[in-house]
Formats: sequence, structure tokens, C-alpha cells
Amino acid sequence: MAPQYRFSAKDWQGKKISGSFPAVNKSEALDQLRSRSLTPIDLAEQRYPCLHQSEFLLKPFQKIGLRQYNSRDLMIFCRQLSTMLKAGIAILRALYILSGQMDKRIFREKLRSASFSLEQGSGLADALRREKDFFPPLLINMVEAGEESGNLEAVMERMADHYENQHDLEEKIRSATAYPIFITAVACIVVLVMIVFVLPQFAAIFNTMGLEMPLLSRMLLNLGEITAGNWYIILALLPIIVVNLAWYVKTEKGRLKVDRLRLRLPLYGKIYSQTIAARFSRTLSTLLASGVTLHSALALIDKIIDNRVLSRSINDLSGGLSRGESMAITMGADKNFPPLLAEMVRVGEETGALDETLNSTAAFYEKEVAYVVERLSTILEPVLLLAVGLFIGLLVFSILSPMYQVFQMI
Repeated sequence: MAPQYRFSAKDWQGKKISGSFPAVNKSEALDQLRSRSLTPIDLAEQRYPCLHQSEFLLKPFQKIGLRQYNSRDLMIFCRQLSTMLKAGIAILRALYILSGQMDKRIFREKLRSASFSLEQGSGLADALRREKDFFPPLLINMVEAGEESGNLEAVMERMADHYENQHDLEEKIRSATAYPIFITAVACIVVLVMIVFVLPQFAAIFNTMGLEMPLLSRMLLNLGEITAGNWYIILALLPIIVVNLAWYVKTEKGRLKVDRLRLRLPLYGKIYSQTIAARFSRTLSTLLASGVTLHSALALIDKIIDNRVLSRSINDLSGGLSRGESMAITMGADKNFPPLLAEMVRVGEETGALDETLNSTAAFYEKEVAYVVERLSTILEPVLLLAVGLFIGLLVFSILSPMYQVFQMI
């Protein structure tokens, strides 16, 4: 693999830009910069990429699900690229413009790297595939389909709609769960403060008076003493536990267990399965509408569905299609697919408008998920407040009631 060269340069407008790209040697790197009408300021081989590339430092976090971009970033990229292509701007020029407009620095650098690959004669899909650790497989394959069909601008517009719908659903879920999460966090902090700081003060008063603290208070006090006396051990063990759990989840056995649990959990399992159904329907609809074959679409969805249990079900779908079976029949026999989704697929197959039917199904599931999450959030808010109030009230009562008895005796 060619080494990476990091550069800073000025364009013809005097604007300073920076980034990195692969080159065989420094001479070729200089030629690439000059071919883009860039005046080099600094150019050096990245001998220690981890000191320069933030994505290297973020890789462990990406492994447990954190990303360097969100659906909104992808939506903006696809929408703007589609608009520029419709306006007659060449792909290379459009990519160069976008590389200076994206909000996130890592996104700008990846687009600059892709633009260098385009200058060397690569297609856009191949350029994005060289950065496959950053760009999602769905986007790369859709770009490839658009290039092969000669209708890249329409495909990018369809992908922009896809990521916009995905972003809207994520925002609705995030908004509905923000307040319950906040209440839970505050409750945990309050309980921790009372256990570590407040209860020991009352314990000293009780010992002075010769009183015995109530059972609940003694249990919490012992927990606080263990935490305060071994905080350094807890801090040392915590990252070890987190890393080991993250490693186990990444194994095939661990991931399968976690994914199966996510589908079976009360309340969450229903929301999660409907979210997956919405993603499956939306993605398959987008792929079919862009001219991708059903077999290829299912193979691509299998890579991005992010659930081993459902991945096996999708493989069964592909196997059924290879045997000439109807996709609706195979889905109906699989309990991992919602019955409504299987029925809508049957309607789509019978009418010959599977992409439109799946698009409507995705919209239904997205609205259903947003409604369920919002309703659950509305129910959880007073329940959490009541639970926190009862717990703190019980704790305060267990502390003050013995002291009240002492005051009465006096």
C-alpha cells in the first residue's frame, strides 16, 4: 500500500487547505498537488499516522458503535452532490467544492482523499471504497449502481431522501428519550451523593447517641463505605470490564446473544424490531428503485442491518429466492420478521411495485416507532419522578424517624 502524505497548501484563491492522500513517493505527491493548481506549503509522509489522524484514535470507539458522522452529514453530502451534478458540475469539481464545505474536519479530509483518487482515474465508487472504514457500504454500492446506470444524480437524490428519513427517525427517538435519561442520571447522582456524603454524617450522629440505623440506611451506608474505600480499584476495573464486554460483544457468539436479547426484551424489543423493519424496508425500497437486483439488494442489506439474528433471516431469504420461492412466503415463515412486513411484501410482489410498497411500509413503521417512543416517554416521565421521590423519601424517613423518637424521649 502506498504511503500517506499529509499536506497543507493554498489554492488559486489563496485559501489554505490541508489533508492527506496516498502517493508512491514525495515527487509524485508534489505532482498531484500541482495538478490541482495547489501551491504546497508543507508536505510530509505520515510515518506515525496515529499522531495525525483523529480517526485512528476513534477506531476503538467506532468498534462499539460510535461514528465520526451522523445521518444528517450523509444527507447533506448526498443532497449537495446531487444538486451539483444536476447543474452540470463535474464530479471532481463537485467533490472538491464539498471538501471545503462539510462541517466536520474528518469528512472534509476523506472527501479530499477521494478527490485525489478521482484525479488518478478512479471512479467515485472506487474512490469512496478506498475509504470504506469511513463511508457506509450502502452509500458506496449505491454510487457504484448510479455510475453503472449513468444516473448518479438521481441515485444521490434518492440516497439523500433515505438518510433524511433515517435522521428524522433518530431525532424523534433521541428527543423522546432525552428527558427520561436526564431524570435517571440526576436520580443516580442524588443517590450517590447521599450514600457517599450525607449518610456517613448521620451515621456519626447515630453512633454518638447510641442508636442503630435502620436496615436500608445501614445497607446504603455499607455500600458507600465500600465505594469510598475502594474507589481507585473501581476506577481501575471499570475500563477493563468495559473493554472486555466490548470485545465479547464483537465475537460472533457474544454478538449473537446480544442481538437475540435486543429482540426479546420487553418494550425495547418491540421498538427495536420495528426500527429494524423500517430500516430494512427503506433500504430495500431505495436499492430496488435505483435498479439494484433483489439478490444484490439483500446481500447489501445483510452487511448493514447490524443484527446477527436478522442477518441469518436475510440469508434465508436469499436462499429461498435462489430456490424460486416467494420472498413473502419465506418472510412469513420466519418469526423474526413482523407479519405486517411479510404481508406488504406479498402485496408488492403481486402488484409488481415492491419498491413503492416497501417505501410506504417504511413510512408506517417510522411513524409507529416515533409514536410508541413518544407515548412510552410520556408514561416514563411521571413514573421515574415518582420512583425517585419515593426512594429519597423512604431514605430520609429511615434516617429522621429514629432521631424523632430520641427528641420525643428528651
